[in-house]
Amino acid sequence: MDLESIRIASAADLDAFIGQHIIGAEPEVFWEDSHGHFQFDTEEEARLALKDPYYQRFLPDVDWAKTIVRKVLAYRPYCADPPLIWSVVEKASAMHGSLMIWREGGRWHAAFGFHPPADARTAAVAICLAALRACGLVLDVNHDRVDAQVSQYLAQMSQALGTPAP
Repeated sequence: MDLESIRIASAADLDAFIGQHIIGAEPEVFWEDSHGHFQFDTEEEARLALKDPYYQRFLPDVDWAKTIVRKVLAYRPYCADPPLIWSVVEKASAMHGSLMIWREGGRWHAAFGFHPPADARTAAVAICLAALRACGLVLDVNHDRVDAQVSQYLAQMSQALGTPAP
């Protein structure tokens, strides 16, 4: 069996693959400019805003003629949001068998059914990677970047909730 190799360069990449292959979720779609990272509902709205002199005052030193508008497909933060990881466990367990998870040598290891385990620094990321491995995907993961982004998300959520960061 030939396995498909997937590059996971960020937490957003991991969330997208989980949304597509495990949850079957539709992403939130919006348009974003390359300088201010402002988000718009449509491409037309984004392009009109780029020409608006009031909009341009938000970032006066930017050459707005060189701004790129791109379509963004955003999935929920499955690998960082603790309640969402349970939806991954439920879906993947139903498809591939029970979750086994353990900690060894400072890393979390997770596997679904009899599929090979995946490992990561956090349990949630290990679960997501194991779910994708159970689907037959070979993963090339930038663990440092994914972990930094997950930590940043958790810190922001803790701050917003007024609780200590994990």
